[in-house]
Amino acid sequence: MVEHVEERPSWDCRACGKPWPCDPARENLAAELSPTALRINMWTRLEVAIQDLPPSPAEEMFDRFLRWTG
Repeated sequence: MVEHVEERPSWDCRACGKPWPCDPARENLAAELSPTALRINMWTRLEVAIQDLPPSPAEEMFDRFLRWTG
C-alpha cells in the first residue's frame, strides 16, 4: 500500500495523485503530530514546495499547506 506522501517536485500525492497534502495525508498528519508540531512541519514543507513548484498566489499556498491546520 502506498502512503499518502508528497512526490517531489510535483507535490502531488504518491497514493492518489491529488495535490499534497490530500485529505488522507491531512488526517494522518493531524493524528500523528501535536497542533504546534503540525503547523511547524507544514510551514517547513511549504517553504520547500515554494522552491519546487511554479509561482502560485500566496493565498493558495497558505490554504493548501497551513489554513487547514487550524
